[in-house]
Amino acid sequence: MLWNDWEIDSQYSYGFLVPILCMALFHMRWRDRPAQASEEETGFVVLVAGFGVALALLPLFFEANPEWRVLGVLGAFFAIGFTLALLRLIGGAAWVGHFFFPIVFFLIAVPWPRNAENAIMGWLMQKNTIAVLEMLHWCGFEAMRQGNLISLPTGTVGIEEACSGVRSLQSGIMAAFFFGEVFRFGFFSRGVLVFAAFALALFGNFLRASGLSILASVQGVSAVEKWHDLAGYLILAFTMGGLWSLALSYQRKRSARQGAGSPVGVTALPQMALSPLIQRTALAWIILGVISLGGTEAWYRLHEVRGTEDVEWTIASGTRGTKVQPIANRTRRMLFFPEGFSERFTDNKQHVWQFFYLRWPAGRSAIQAVSIHDPQTCLSSAGMVLVKQLDPQLIKVDGMPIYFRVFLFTDRGRYVLVYHAILADGEKAGEGASSAFAYTLAGRWRAVKEGVRNRGQRLIEAAAWDIIDVDQANETLRKFLQSTLIRNDANLPNKP
Repeated sequence: MLWNDWEIDSQYSYGFLVPILCMALFHMRWRDRPAQASEEETGFVVLVAGFGVALALLPLFFEANPEWRVLGVLGAFFAIGFTLALLRLIGGAAWVGHFFFPIVFFLIAVPWPRNAENAIMGWLMQKNTIAVLEMLHWCGFEAMRQGNLISLPTGTVGIEEACSGVRSLQSGIMAAFFFGEVFRFGFFSRGVLVFAAFALALFGNFLRASGLSILASVQGVSAVEKWHDLAGYLILAFTMGGLWSLALSYQRKRSARQGAGSPVGVTALPQMALSPLIQRTALAWIILGVISLGGTEAWYRLHEVRGTEDVEWTIASGTRGTKVQPIANRTRRMLFFPEGFSERFTDNKQHVWQFFYLRWPAGRSAIQAVSIHDPQTCLSSAGMVLVKQLDPQLIKVDGMPIYFRVFLFTDRGRYVLVYHAILADGEKAGEGASSAFAYTLAGRWRAVKEGVRNRGQRLIEAAAWDIIDVDQANETLRKFLQSTLIRNDANLPNKP
């Protein structure tokens, strides 16, 4: 369930290492495990069964809602509860305490809920931008801050791209917890390591963003692309190296205080014995897991066979009066390689519009990739200030209703009206408004009942400067979409 998050969102790419580290820490603990308890408690059999049933049901919901991070959090806690209850059943209470950290360590790989992540990291990037701006002024460079962007005479640098704060910060926290467990530090010492991870990651990101911004001031913004990844690897090595040096230094001092002595061997423990009750519990869980995965796949494939043909449509680029706005390769990689384009045009009242159309082909990663892009996060990072979210708008284009979320921003004193719509492939005419309920609990449950999964996703976004009249903007957007929409029963768009 977490694999796609690790693959798509580069901030959590370190997650691939965490299960391996969990097994390594578990193996270290296994060598000095307490003696196995002999009593059996049927109450923990019930607890294992409860966690097992909860885990077995999650894939059914996940297939229809792979971008819903709540499922990943629930799955992680259910899996941890299942494992700890099973350890209690096998080895007794002493085993739960002994193996607790290697099991709970897996939580470091679970992506945060998006609202919490955006709030925390947005605040950190804002403070980093202010610090970088101050550094540029100290060095004598002309610079001005716009949100998380820094405007230079040579161009604009995005601090949210120049620091990658989440990746180094969370990787540092992971390393701090890992080193603390490897050396079996006490609670206070582990807390010091975590604090050091925060400090090193934030300072490293400041150095990286400052260096890239100075480079952009001297050589131009194009030079940032050349050094961006290398600077990221250097800062990651700086964070990890600093943590390892701190942990190793403290371990040497602790060993010196304790004095050198003969190494103590690990007492040989008898081979682990599994009672018939535990064996039956394990067999029941294996059967339940097979039924869960097989039944989930059968449920969705059955609905896919019965499904009707999708209504194909697309948005054409190059409409008369538009000007192409290139989408940076880094942005495409961050959004997991969508197809599409960006254009600018001016309406008949001389208002400037920017239009985006992005499409992700069908697949499990499509809905997760499109969920990364949200106006409240992206435009705020670009320096705009959200005034309020307006009432949703339903715009009919060639008989096809499209549901838009609408936001009002300010951009350096100018109002910006932003329309944002996400549509799944295969939606029938008249179902466009259903997108309004797609992210509610009722909407997610409906997707499960209807066996909807792995649909391709389309994103339509339009921003209009100096317009606050929603009705006027609706009509302008409707006419533009009418001139660019291509249906499966037409060879050319209906251009005026």
